[in-house]
Amino acid sequence: MTILKAELIKVVNDTLKRGYTGTQLDEKITSVLKDLSQRGNFLQDEFKRATIIDRDYYSLPDNFKDLLFVGMKSSDDLTIYKPLEYERFAMYKRNIYYSSTTGTPTRYTWQSGYMYPRPIPDAEYNMYLWYSYIHPETFTIEEETVKACDNILFTDTYRKALELRLLYEVAESLNLDDAQKYDTLYLMDEIPRLRANLKEPIQIAVYRDGF
Repeated sequence: MTILKAELIKVVNDTLKRGYTGTQLDEKITSVLKDLSQRGNFLQDEFKRATIIDRDYYSLPDNFKDLLFVGMKSSDDLTIYKPLEYERFAMYKRNIYYSSTTGTPTRYTWQSGYMYPRPIPDAEYNMYLWYSYIHPETFTIEEETVKACDNILFTDTYRKALELRLLYEVAESLNLDDAQKYDTLYLMDEIPRLRANLKEPIQIAVYRDGF
């Protein structure tokens, strides 16, 4: 079920006995959407692109938060993407320093908006990324800019969390005593519940030779 801005405003008005209308809470609702998306991999999307021979870095999507899965296959391969094993960026830099050979990538790392496959691709491969992202502040829909609060991406599962965080931000701005209560319910009850119910992508086990 879609969450509407008007519904969130009504919760604030009914709970805090206020009379907010129109765009008065737009900034706070946008802040709430960004805050929730930063606390877990709740919003996810996919991204595909081809590698370039001898290029060792590839930019990640602008709204990128965390990489959940990276797969790769040759451009003429119709089978599923082979999963790449994650390695820490420091380990990647060490390994690439001692051996900068090219080949079919089997590992990857990411840092500062870029993803690095290893070995460096020796051909054109199809790369598939599944990633989480932070709720954007605005969208472009049919060449028109739309504010996040008017196009909320979270499903009904996240309604309670959004309501609590919005109640906290409004109550805090008004110096109301209940502000801390809403913050505690948001951080200690809703966020752990949502994280526990989050269906992360299947983790691929990497076995040693001979097993």
